[in-house]
Amino acid sequence: MVNEQNNARETKNNSKTIIKIVTAALTVLFVMLVIALIVNLVKLGAVNSRKAALEAQNARLEQVIAENDKMIEACQNDPQFIEDYAREMLDMVYRDEIVFNGK
Repeated sequence: MVNEQNNARETKNNSKTIIKIVTAALTVLFVMLVIALIVNLVKLGAVNSRKAALEAQNARLEQVIAENDKMIEACQNDPQFIEDYAREMLDMVYRDEIVFNGK
């Protein structure tokens, strides 16, 4: 009878110990998950900030590209621009022109 009571107490104590260990392990796991969540939220905020900066930069570059495309099209269709460019940048002249270089 005493043996049975001792066994019952040991079983009850073992159950309580197991419950305490499982509770502690789950608490540690929960804390680790919360920390990981916070770290990832901070990283997400940084990535979203970088994304916004890159989108703004992309918009500016798209505007520059559009302006350059307009300029290129205008230059290709402007005979005076083509002639001026050929004279200034490529040192081209008409066949019957005489070039005077001043120093």
